[in-house]
Amino acid sequence: MGSGSKNRRPVIRYHSKNRASGVCRWFVAASLVLLLLAVGCKQREVQVVPLTVTICHGSITDILPRIALEQGYFAKAGLTVTLKDLGDGKQAFDGMLRGECNFAVSGAPPIVLADPQTTPFAILATLLSDDDSTRIIARRDHGIARPQDLKGKRIGVKKGVLGHLFLDLFLMKHGLGQNEVVLVFMDSEVFPSALISGEIDGFSMTTRMVNATAGTLGDKAVVFAEPGLNSIHAILTTRPDIPRNLQAAPRVLQALVRAEQYAKSDPVAAKGLVARASGLSAQEIDDIWARVIIEVALTNPLFVHLEDQYRWWAERGGGQVPVSMPNYLDLVLPEYLRAIKADSVSVIKH
Repeated sequence: MGSGSKNRRPVIRYHSKNRASGVCRWFVAASLVLLLLAVGCKQREVQVVPLTVTICHGSITDILPRIALEQGYFAKAGLTVTLKDLGDGKQAFDGMLRGECNFAVSGAPPIVLADPQTTPFAILATLLSDDDSTRIIARRDHGIARPQDLKGKRIGVKKGVLGHLFLDLFLMKHGLGQNEVVLVFMDSEVFPSALISGEIDGFSMTTRMVNATAGTLGDKAVVFAEPGLNSIHAILTTRPDIPRNLQAAPRVLQALVRAEQYAKSDPVAAKGLVARASGLSAQEIDDIWARVIIEVALTNPLFVHLEDQYRWWAERGGGQVPVSMPNYLDLVLPEYLRAIKADSVSVIKH
């Protein structure tokens, strides 16, 4: 629980525009039923019926789930967990919507592109934030040395992921429009081979993929970074219409909070664990740790972030967003995390 009222985050009260929504009422009722389980797990280790669940993720968003798995926190919470790396957050979120995963960790784009009226989903927490998660790599030997040289070049992007948004914001910052480059839409898995073969002149994707490709190309590559231009929030979501997910949610969150405590109390060991599990070098892990904020939380800026993302995809991203912006407060289940780590939740629903 929280350490005391003097250290609590400021609380902003939001009022849902759709109180009568059957989905919203069902969310709250289901959450209250499971509060006692979450509180009980925090107070003592209890014998619980093991649940088998799958958590899908992409890129570095598996830091806390990976620690929770390797340190046995999921098992102690009564869970048998499979972590499934689907390459990027969109694949992870879409897999959760299809029922292939019980939980997903993704950025905001797939969330704002989804229609909760078609397939219901709920937001449980954010697990980390990263202000330098996306970069652009281009072929220096194709005449690209500075951002303005991207004009007229073929840039690989994948719709529905942060790389698409980052490219647009990066171009605008450097005086270019989306129509001044040739956008080549393709699956992110083929970005490196397409760049190496010369099929494209550059691509915008995760820092991890960009850095790996730069290592292969050597002096032929140039990398453009813009820390702070577009932060990523690793958002934990689930489908609340599947009873197993709601039953597992308090246990998942408790294990992730324990993983956060471990990462902060012993960062050297935590970094070593993640490096071994992910196959990253010590330098790569140090770079990630230096730029991310690891915290299991539900704070008010998340709603502003989601609304901003929706507007961009509706106005400039070319994505099929819901006709009207959802009230993202209706999609949040704060009761689970509040029962475990109250000071990290600054939203109250009525």
